[in-house]
Amino acid sequence: MKYHHALPKDQIFTWKDVKHFRVGQYILMHSVIYRTNLLRECGLQLPEHTFYVDNIFVFHPLPYVKKICYIDVDLYHYFIGREDQSVNESVMISRIDQHIRVAKIMIQDYLGMEVESRNLDRYMLQYLDMMMCIASIMLIRDGSEEALRKKEALWKWLEDTDQKLYHRLRHSI
Repeated sequence: MKYHHALPKDQIFTWKDVKHFRVGQYILMHSVIYRTNLLRECGLQLPEHTFYVDNIFVFHPLPYVKKICYIDVDLYHYFIGREDQSVNESVMISRIDQHIRVAKIMIQDYLGMEVESRNLDRYMLQYLDMMMCIASIMLIRDGSEEALRKKEALWKWLEDTDQKLYHRLRHSI
């Protein structure tokens, strides 16, 4: 994934220099490196025995990041197309409860954070929007009564947890 239209290239910058990310474009684990001390400082805790925690790994430390450097190089080559991959639709549907768990952790994280930068806040909301969208789509694709109940329960949980965030995410793309 390339970020050159949203991030200044080959220079140190801050969140105020970040432009809009395109819909569907997110900083993912395979394209980020954090300083070890930053990960310690932010108190990052990943749930054990859970898929999709890479989203928490990227998301949670963001407000602690003060300086960024975007280097347009491939850090990791992610092979896609295997049937057993966690991002394969059928696998995601079978593990939807883990995706929902991760989305809830990220939402609770966000609600407990002080996000000083408007650009960062906008990006983090876009990331949460993506997490809720994926959960909703996978539950709809499953199509079972149980899955549709889970979708409604997830959105009800968000509404009960924070009405303002619920409205921002529910009425987005």
